[in-house]
Amino acid sequence: MATTNIWQQFKVLIAEGVRIIATITANNGNGTSQATLRDGSIITVKGGSLYVLGKRYLFRK
Repeated sequence: MATTNIWQQFKVLIAEGVRIIATITANNGNGTSQATLRDGSIITVKGGSLYVLGKRYLFRK
């Protein structure tokens, strides 16, 4: 039976997992970008051409 609880319906649409907010700081030119986390850590993310430098993005791990 389908639930009528709108929150439960919404939760089904959201993927589970860790969410990370980072600022794109460089395009590596190989299909990845460099991103800086709020604590100053630097990570590499896939999708080098998808991001704009200096913008913040939400990533799912």
